[in-house]
This record gives sequence, C-alpha cells and structure tokens, in this order.
Amino acid sequence: MQILVLNSTPMIYLAKVNALELLEKLPEKKVIPNSVYEEVVTKGKKRGAADALLIEKAIDRGILEVREVKNKKLFKTLAQIPGLHRTDAEVLALSKELNATAIVDEDKARGVADVNDVPNRGTGYLLLRFSKLGLLTKEEVKTKVDEMIKFGWRCSTEVYAEILKSVMS
Repeated sequence: MQILVLNSTPMIYLAKVNALELLEKLPEKKVIPNSVYEEVVTKGKKRGAADALLIEKAIDRGILEVREVKNKKLFKTLAQIPGLHRTDAEVLALSKELNATAIVDEDKARGVADVNDVPNRGTGYLLLRFSKLGLLTKEEVKTKVDEMIKFGWRCSTEVYAEILKSVMS
C-alpha cells in the first residue's frame, strides 16, 4: 500500500479551506510523525487554532495515523541541516523509512527530499488529486487555492500557474 507522510502546512491549509476530510477518499495511507502532531494539534489547541481541532478529529477518525520515526540516525542527520525545521526532518525521515511520499510545501524540505531520494509533493498535488477523483470541481480547486493564499499559504507564481493549468486541462 502506498503511503503519504504529511507535514504541518498541507494539513493546516486543507483544514482552513474545509478540504481536510477529503484526505479520507485518497487510497493511500496517510501518516504524520509525532512532531507534526505536537506542532499542529497540541500547540495549535493551546493557541486556539480551529484547524487543530479539525486535524485532531481526522486523527480520531483514523484518516491520519500518528507514527514515531524509528530511524533516529537519519532523523538526526536531517535535523542538522541548516534551515530545515524539525518537523520537516521527521517527515522526510519517516517517508524514507516507510518508502512513502512526503507531502511538504517548503522549498528547503523539497530540496532535501530530492537529494535524499524521497519522493515528494505539495498541497497543490493533493488538490489536483481531489479534482481527478471528482471530489472537487476545477472551479473549487481554484477557489481553494485562492482561499489558502488569503489565509497565508505561500506558493510561487509558477506553482500557482501550474496548478491552474493542470486543473483546467
């Protein structure tokens, strides 16, 4: 079975635009490492973030599974890379360990994933998958991307154009 290991950003922004529940419809197993849970749910609830409750609900429903990274050596090596956040390092280590695809948006994390032969995609990929499965219309994908940007999600002009081109073709 294929596995997706999700970082904080994709889950937070999918929750903000009411698309997190759509993860349940993807055939892959969806996993998050402990540090992502800590950052998004535990700290998010302390801040009063509504998305934290939605993500916790997805975990409780079994849509997302929280896993511990067993390959501590790889995690420690990745965690020492300047500019790579702890959660990014855990997502990449767990992805490598599980032979999974990392779902990360940060350029640094994607670059480190590429160097370490970890397949990776971003939030836009998930939205396109939702569209291909008929879970979102093309117009809904564009609206969700625009809403995510209003909430603070960052993507380059090129990525934005690529998402629109892919969904409209």
